[in-house]
Amino acid sequence: MQVTSKATVDVAITSDLMCPWCWVGLRNLQAASKQSNIRTNITWKPFMLRPNIPDEGQPKDGTPASRVGTHLRQAGEMAGINFTGLTDRTPNTMMFHATLKMLQDDPHVDAATVTEYHEAVFEGYFTLGVFPDEKGLLEAATKLNDDNRVASKIKQLYGDSSILNKYKHEVRQEADEASYSGISGVPTFEFNGRRAFSGGQSVSTFASYLEHFAAQNNAVDDK
Repeated sequence: MQVTSKATVDVAITSDLMCPWCWVGLRNLQAASKQSNIRTNITWKPFMLRPNIPDEGQPKDGTPASRVGTHLRQAGEMAGINFTGLTDRTPNTMMFHATLKMLQDDPHVDAATVTEYHEAVFEGYFTLGVFPDEKGLLEAATKLNDDNRVASKIKQLYGDSSILNKYKHEVRQEADEASYSGISGVPTFEFNGRRAFSGGQSVSTFASYLEHFAAQNNAVDDK
């Protein structure tokens, strides 16, 4: 069944900021989307790998070079990512997840911008050595070419503790629900609402799934 150039597949990614394979998986998904000429509509779902880390983070052992294994370094290079190991603390990712959820809930922020912001935070944490506290999360927003619209929304969120706490509560609930549903590792990918696999899979694997679900969409549209 032929896939049209206008095909779009909904992709939900359950992930955590501290997971480097979540960034690798995103990059491979993006490469597959370009290769197969199938657009993706990405939404993000929270997962907290280490929810009990203090807000100020936890010091990492070793040196920057020792914090990045050979396999991850090679996978990063193939995906165009430079994992440096420069960030010397492991973060509590609740603030990040609450920030991302606020942006996804905002009807004036499109899905592509949310993912662009997510990538800016990934780059800060994994490449530039920027710890993702409030300052680091705001710094990532200034990387976007959006006249600081996202940065302004984030500043507003951080200035209203009641709204921020509401998002934190919702994130905690969603992360718990992900665990209860059987997700034990990230990234986990869903295509058109159907859970498919976990891990930073190859570009060819992503392309195969995109083509399959895009063809399904076409079949429905043709009926």
